[in-house]
Amino acid sequence: MVSPQSSKGRVLVIEDEVPLLESYSHSLAASGFDVVEASSASEGLERLKSSNFDVILTDISMPGTEGLDVVEQMRSQFPDIPVIAMFGKVDNRVAIKATELGVVQYLIKPIAAEALEATASRAVQMKRMRRVRKRRVNEGGNEGREASSVTATEAKNEFGKILESALRGNRVFITKHEAPKAVLISVDDFDVLTASARTKLDTLSGEFDALFARMQTRGMRSKMKTAFGSSPKQLGKAAVEAASKRG
Repeated sequence: MVSPQSSKGRVLVIEDEVPLLESYSHSLAASGFDVVEASSASEGLERLKSSNFDVILTDISMPGTEGLDVVEQMRSQFPDIPVIAMFGKVDNRVAIKATELGVVQYLIKPIAAEALEATASRAVQMKRMRRVRKRRVNEGGNEGREASSVTATEAKNEFGKILESALRGNRVFITKHEAPKAVLISVDDFDVLTASARTKLDTLSGEFDALFARMQTRGMRSKMKTAFGSSPKQLGKAAVEAASKRG
């Protein structure tokens, strides 16, 4: 057991295979972590209720559990504790679901000691950074404001609600530091807002086409040819004569 003063962090290791449980616990303890063992999901949940931890390292295929149920329970009851999931084999479908539940990392067994230490260290650092941010928020005069934790699925569903609101014609303002920075609108609203600009462009385009057509007449081409072949003195004289006629 590592003393709290010198510990890199307090880790709960949940693994039903005793040899792996002992191996992973020994590796983490040798790396400087304070380690607590649990050989079942139910035992792990009891440990979580009776003590504080910086990170949970748990197998997801233990007897009495169904897939990621144990992770879902831990994330719902202890959302502030990072969870590292251990897999017996590569399964992309399960890995995606684990990420949606808020798992910070998943590892494939058997796991090397170096990988265990690096992953646990990163998770502990993440937990401590969250704690610092939460304290700063409270010190800034927002004592009643709690740091929130949401899963990827919850974030996706929330964005879906925002998008649906925009599709119904509502304008959703996106702010930063309480100042509007962007707005989300439907394509129909976008077409209405840009229609006047397109009309002006079309008008200018028509006027330019008419001017260009007038420049293509024989008389105009002759005048342009004369102008391009004139000397600066001749151009100046022509400009004075034109001004006199207008005056």
